[in-house]
Amino acid sequence: MKYFRLFVLALGFAALAAPQARAQYPADFSKDQADSTITFRRTEISQISTDLSQANDALSKANAQLQQRTAESGKCRDDLYAMLGSDRNGYNAYRERLARAEQELAALRSIQPSMLADNAARVSALENEIRALRSDKLVLIRDNNSRVAQLSQGFIQLKNSMGPAPISNSIYTVGTWAKDRDCLWNIAKKPDIYNDPFAWPKIWRANMEQIHNPDIIHPGQQLQIVKTEVKPEDRDPTGYRHHKKH
Repeated sequence: MKYFRLFVLALGFAALAAPQARAQYPADFSKDQADSTITFRRTEISQISTDLSQANDALSKANAQLQQRTAESGKCRDDLYAMLGSDRNGYNAYRERLARAEQELAALRSIQPSMLADNAARVSALENEIRALRSDKLVLIRDNNSRVAQLSQGFIQLKNSMGPAPISNSIYTVGTWAKDRDCLWNIAKKPDIYNDPFAWPKIWRANMEQIHNPDIIHPGQQLQIVKTEVKPEDRDPTGYRHHKKH
């Protein structure tokens, strides 16, 4: 309000300096009246100059305090980043990764749920990135924590909306016992099959039309390998095949 008053008074002085402003005074305006008016105006000018100087000093002081507070805030930030094993560049990089993860989630959520299984690689990559973001100490910063929590919740909803992954089967050609040591136990044990010898019943059940006795398989047989998760009922925890053969 003070500055507005100063502005109005300054406009008044400008008006007094204009020729048309002097014409507003009456023709019988006396010298004493003019001197009194001039004295009054000079007093106003002096007061305004004082107020303006004080305002400039206050503004300079406020700017100095702002710069000091900004520097202190920056130092606090740097100290915080250091406590979390990072720095300002690391923080900025983390925020960029977080933003990209949020964009990827939004892109995946725009895909029809029935088609998400075809984008399993992208879903898996996003899941790994979210885990990495959660394991980084920078997640302890409040805003980061809130965004990562929302990202995680959105990803869980995405996963829940996905249909079952398509079953990808493969064919295994049985070799000889002498050369390949092929039996259901050893085939199930292979890393590219089930990596679990106890899962031999899963192979047997998928091929019962051609394997009547699980102890007997023949070289050259084409076995269906169902690439789905091995469930407890797919396993023989007794290891019967192992004990039988060895």
